[in-house]
Amino acid sequence: METQRDNLEEQALKRFEAIARRCGYEVFKGQGSDNRIVLKGNNYFQFGDLRVRAGTHYVVIEAESAGGVTNLVKYWYCLERKHIAKPMILLHLFRQTTPGDYASHLALWDFLYNRMSDALADRIRATRYTYRDVTDLESAARDFEEHLKTLRSSVNGDGLPRVST
Repeated sequence: METQRDNLEEQALKRFEAIARRCGYEVFKGQGSDNRIVLKGNNYFQFGDLRVRAGTHYVVIEAESAGGVTNLVKYWYCLERKHIAKPMILLHLFRQTTPGDYASHLALWDFLYNRMSDALADRIRATRYTYRDVTDLESAARDFEEHLKTLRSSVNGDGLPRVST
């Protein structure tokens, strides 16, 4: 039986999955073995609600139906301990039904990310977005697509950037 949380996250992720596939990327999601950050033994973290390997970076979507910083802390831990080898771009989606929902959690997210970005330098870029329903995710979808297109860029032998479409 699916929970309301699962349904909300699934609805939010559909658009991002379609964008990634349209841009020619394979999408990793869920709890399967191809979407794990392996720690030690049989311990692992899920590597995003949706993840794309985009050349030199991972682009990760985390969709939350409640406030929280657990996923952000997970990436700090994994990047610092080199469980994640490539730099990553995190788009963190938080559902809010009113402007005050989880405001204290979002303030903690901002605080934590500021400290995290200082500690990890160029290994992570993260942006958080809030939405009431999936139609409010326009800016996140545009940013996601822009990241994927930018990361598709490669350098020719003559040193000039070439962008694949």
